[in-house]
Amino acid sequence: MKTALAHLLGTGAAIVCGIGTPAEAAAQIRRFDIAPQSARTGIPLFAKQAGIEILVTGAAAEGVSLRRLQGTMDVTQALRQLLTGTDLVITKAGNAIVLKRDRPVATSAAFMAPSAAFAPAAQEGDAPTAAAPADEPATQDIVVTGIRASLQESINVKRAAGNIVDVITAQDIGKLPDQNVAESMSRITGVQITRREGDGSNFTVRGISQNRLEINGRTFLGPGAGGSASLESISPEIIGSIVVSKSPTADMPEGALGATVNLKTKRPLDLDDLVISGRLQGAYTDQADHLGYRGSALVSKNFDDRLGVLASVAYSNTQTRGQSFDSGGWTRTDAIDGNGDGVNDPGLFRPNRFMARIYDRKEQRLTLNSAIQFRPADDWEIILDGTYSRLKRQRNSANYQVLFNNNDVNAVADENGTVVSGTFTGVTLRPLIYDEPTEFRSTNLGFSTKYDGDIVKISADASYSKGKGTDGGPGASFTYVVVPRAGNTTNASYDFSRGGPVPDLSLETNFDRDDPAQYQLASIFENDFRTDNSGYDARLDFDIRTDWGPLSSIQVGSRYENIKFYSESPQNVPSAASLLARGDKNGDGIITVDEMPGLNYDNSMGSFFPGVSGNFPRDILTGTVDKEIARDAFGLPIPRADTIPLGRVSVRDVNQDTLAFYVRANFKSEIGAMPISGNAGVRYISIERTSAGFLSDTQPTASKSRFDYFLPSANLSVELAPSLTFRAAAAKVVARPSLSDVGVSFVPLIVSRTGSRGNPNLRPFEATQYDATLEWYFAPSSALTVAGFYKDVDSFTINTTRAEFVPGLSTGPDDLFQITQPTNGQSGTIKGVEFAYQQSLRFLPAPFNNLGIQANYTYVDSKTPLVDEATQLALPLPGLSKHSYNLIGYYEDKLLSVRVAYIRRSKYLQGQGSAASGGSSYMQARGQLDASAQINLTSNIRLTAEAINLTRSIERQYLQDPARLLSSLREDRRFFFGVAATF
Repeated sequence: MKTALAHLLGTGAAIVCGIGTPAEAAAQIRRFDIAPQSARTGIPLFAKQAGIEILVTGAAAEGVSLRRLQGTMDVTQALRQLLTGTDLVITKAGNAIVLKRDRPVATSAAFMAPSAAFAPAAQEGDAPTAAAPADEPATQDIVVTGIRASLQESINVKRAAGNIVDVITAQDIGKLPDQNVAESMSRITGVQITRREGDGSNFTVRGISQNRLEINGRTFLGPGAGGSASLESISPEIIGSIVVSKSPTADMPEGALGATVNLKTKRPLDLDDLVISGRLQGAYTDQADHLGYRGSALVSKNFDDRLGVLASVAYSNTQTRGQSFDSGGWTRTDAIDGNGDGVNDPGLFRPNRFMARIYDRKEQRLTLNSAIQFRPADDWEIILDGTYSRLKRQRNSANYQVLFNNNDVNAVADENGTVVSGTFTGVTLRPLIYDEPTEFRSTNLGFSTKYDGDIVKISADASYSKGKGTDGGPGASFTYVVVPRAGNTTNASYDFSRGGPVPDLSLETNFDRDDPAQYQLASIFENDFRTDNSGYDARLDFDIRTDWGPLSSIQVGSRYENIKFYSESPQNVPSAASLLARGDKNGDGIITVDEMPGLNYDNSMGSFFPGVSGNFPRDILTGTVDKEIARDAFGLPIPRADTIPLGRVSVRDVNQDTLAFYVRANFKSEIGAMPISGNAGVRYISIERTSAGFLSDTQPTASKSRFDYFLPSANLSVELAPSLTFRAAAAKVVARPSLSDVGVSFVPLIVSRTGSRGNPNLRPFEATQYDATLEWYFAPSSALTVAGFYKDVDSFTINTTRAEFVPGLSTGPDDLFQITQPTNGQSGTIKGVEFAYQQSLRFLPAPFNNLGIQANYTYVDSKTPLVDEATQLALPLPGLSKHSYNLIGYYEDKLLSVRVAYIRRSKYLQGQGSAASGGSSYMQARGQLDASAQINLTSNIRLTAEAINLTRSIERQYLQDPARLLSSLREDRRFFFGVAATF
């Protein structure tokens, strides 16, 4: 055993110690006190004091003496000063700092500082090799690569942070095996995502949706509602790391109740002198049965470590298909006999519709990223960067609808009053075809500069964001609303009792329901949701270094931000009678399908929900519709606020200014032999908000609000042992409501007789939060952490629904709309725990030593003022899953890398609903299995394969009770395969 260990050590080893990366190191100010000594002991000591990771072979450090280093300075500057007079030079491998000699040196036994981790003298993905003779020159540096390198880098950033963070990093293009940034975020402890049409779209942190999203530390304004970024359009390949800050510091911009998520793009001077990377993959989707493609490329060039230029592009062109059932909600009625006694029973719930939906989508995604990084001197840096993204989705869908009524026969209600089965006579059958386009564009430009003086560090940053979008969305945009011709009748029998994703349905008609000629036009429905958002911000920060005992530095600064949010949701619903003059070509008094230009029933979408058991229609009328042709034929205006009656009442026009000042003190000391560090400070913010819109097409309105807050925060870190860290944090935080919620607009949904209204008087969420973590870094690329958190929320936003008569839309006193509006609520609490474990299983015998595991689990509970109208019971925070977890296993050697990931979250409340509409809505628990693999053909070229949604799990929503099914959605399995190269 000792001989084998000696041979292993004889191959050379690395000092691997500390907790940071070169990119992070440049931003760290540390106090150093290192006496003259050999590099074998001095480098580990420096790494510990600097809080970074350094790798160097024992042979390279042999015989090297270091000079004294004393004082407070930038880490990068200190390392260069430490190495002055030696022939050790600083190089980079990925994001690791590697020291090596200018000339070859003989291999010698390795050495290791008490706090250092140990790695064998081979790439960690390699199998162990035989030891080289002691007098043979070292042929390679000790560099951890691949998955383990990304995991170790994440650990380094987490350990170096001055607050409580979780991190995921991508060492090079393709290391994040996900379709978009949201899906990459879902791998982080405590982060849960929601999906839209198979893509990760929105996210919560610890069950909280009020989070701040940044790109390179700046506001990430996008084209979504309220200015949210369209994460489904952002390729993960431009991202160097994602940092989730769960406890704030005073210098961080406010706005997060859950966490601040910072998407950090790649920077050229953090990479090798010349990097050229590319990837080209086929993209197969199984429900669409289509082969598309996606590709990416990155070029980064450095000039004398002073000037770096980077440009990257990612593009995909795919087709996808979704299968969906939707009940259209449930209605409470007193007109159905649910027990067969011949008497109608009060308070029963029946589904509004049976809707069989098939979505065909053609999607193009484009992401561009560039950066120019310039260092005129060692102490001065200038960065210009920009990101552009575009998602264009042309969506055609078939929506085969059966509209139920109260004409029941043999209806059966369960103990909860849900009519689970029955026959209904005289229902309406509508085979609708939708044209539903979506296009999101966002641009983010940034400038930053910093100067590191001997005493004061000055940094300035400014950015501009623009987001524009048009989103028809599922079930919206344009359709011809067709109904059976006069005399054609339909009876429908349904059964929800089986509990499947699609209830049983049988139809009895006196006509051929698959013949388009049997239908006529009732109306045209067209609406759109358009956004035009913009914003800019600027900040100035000073970091003043001190030698006042434990006080290491004082930071002060200010920030100004302006955000403008505009949206409109006009609807145009002309009746068939109003269109007869232009549409009735044969003069028979109706408009038939052959008189509807742009509409084509071609049955091109195939079967409905193939592979799912049940007795329901499989072959439904499907096809396409072109709204441009339809508009031209009927002389319809493009739906805009200024062209559609009542269009202006949907306008949300919000202008928000925020001014902030802060002071933060950083300290570093010891308690006995335990190093402690931390920060404390306070942030002052002033928010001014103007909400404008229209009460009618001719009556404008506006409302102004102002909010001022002092936000104290403190973070403490205690190094209980070299590999064991305890952290604690406390802060007061605020999170602004979505800008779409604070508009003065009113958006009626004419078909469903529902609607939403904004509230310009909404206050920000306020909370006092407490966090604690215990972090054990017990081996390379390995960690075990546990965290607890508690948030005392002073004010929640709650949604209230009430019946309203809408002038111009309500046809009589009984024709009321159910209008939902957000209002200021009372206090509540959010609390929970997180567990995270990851380990590189290097202690196992070959080949099992190439295995590794990652696992995390989050438990969150909440107490809110939300009350369920139907049950009068308290409701949890919407979007909060009590339980969520990730399981990731990987295998990696020199040739092969494989990763399998399973993510699951328990059920969660989607929204508070009225009792008359079936109750509050919930999303059922769901898990998803993904996998990725690569084969390294050479050190530069690899074959890649990824699989998304392998189990093709179904997403299910229900109202109040699982038997009251609201919708079921199944998306494609998606497979990507191709080649990637990095030079």
